[in-house]
Amino acid sequence: MKFLRPTKRLLKNAQHYSLMEAFKTVLTAAGFSGVKIEALIAAFNSCFGVENTCYMMAKASDVIRRRDEADKLRDKLYTKLHQLVRLWLESGNTDMETAAEALIRVFRLYKLNTQAQIDEETGVMDNLITDLTEPAMQTHIATLGATWLFNQMVQAQTELKAIRLEQGTEVSETELGALAKARKASDAAYDDLINMIEALSLTADDTAPYEAFIRNWNGTLKIYQDMLDRKSGTSTSTSQSGQQGGQTTEPSGGDEPAGDQPGDDNGGGDTPSDPTTPDPSQGGDGGDDAGGDSGDNGDDNGGGDTPPPPVVDQN
Repeated sequence: MKFLRPTKRLLKNAQHYSLMEAFKTVLTAAGFSGVKIEALIAAFNSCFGVENTCYMMAKASDVIRRRDEADKLRDKLYTKLHQLVRLWLESGNTDMETAAEALIRVFRLYKLNTQAQIDEETGVMDNLITDLTEPAMQTHIATLGATWLFNQMVQAQTELKAIRLEQGTEVSETELGALAKARKASDAAYDDLINMIEALSLTADDTAPYEAFIRNWNGTLKIYQDMLDRKSGTSTSTSQSGQQGGQTTEPSGGDEPAGDQPGDDNGGGDTPSDPTTPDPSQGGDGGDDAGGDSGDNGDDNGGGDTPPPPVVDQN
C-alpha cells in the first residue's frame, strides 16, 4: 500500500509547516512501536522541532509582514487594472475597444504571474510599467478611465521595492535560509518514515495498523495534492491514479522549498482549505486572463485557512 506524495517543495512555508504538524499529530496517535520505526519517529520529531523554531522566528519578522502586505496590494491593483482592460475589449464602444486592444497586447507580452517569486515578479512589473508609461499607452489608459488605478499600482511597486531593500539588511534573510534547510531535513526524515511504514504494511506480522495509517494519512495528503493540482492545472485524477498504480508525484530532483518567506511567497492563503473548493488566493496571470485577486498574502499573520484535522483510524 502506498502513500500519496504531493510535491512538498511546491508548498509555501506555512503550508509545509501545517502538513508536518498534522503528520506529527497522527503519528503520535498511531503509537507505532519497534526499534527501527521508533528511531525514525524520533528523528522526524527532532527535525520538525528545528523547523518549528525556524518558522516561528521567520514569520515574526516585521519587515516580512510589511513586504507581504505591500506585495498583496500591488498584485490586487495589477489584477484590477488587467481586468478593467479586458472588460472594455468587447464593450461595443469603438474608442474604448481600440484603447483596450492596444493595452492588452502589452499585458500579453509580459504575462506577469502574481504567484511568481517576488523579485522575479518585481522585475517583470518594472518592464510592464515602463511600457505602459509611454505617452500613447497613457492616452489609452486615460480613455478607459484607469489612470488613477495605474498610478496606484506604480506607487505600490515603488513601496514594495523600498521594503525589499530594507529587508536586505534584516536578520530575517538568515532566518529564512535556516528555515529552508530545516524544511529539507524534515522532508528527508518524513520520507524515511513513510518508506518504513509502507514496507511494514507489506511485511509486518500484523499489517492492519500500517494499512489503516496509510489510508488515514492519504486523506490529508489528498487535500494538499488537490490544492497543488489546482495551481498547476493538473487533473486531480493524476494523484488518484498515482496512488492506485504505486506511482509518486514527488520529483526525483532536490526538494527546494518554494519561495523565500514564511508562509507565503507571493500572495495567497498559506494552508489548503476544503479540497472541493478552488483556492481563491491563487490568482496569477498566465497570459490573457487577469487571474483574479492574489488573495490574502500570508496566514503567517492569521490569514489562511487551516486544513481539517486528520481523523485517526482507531480500528
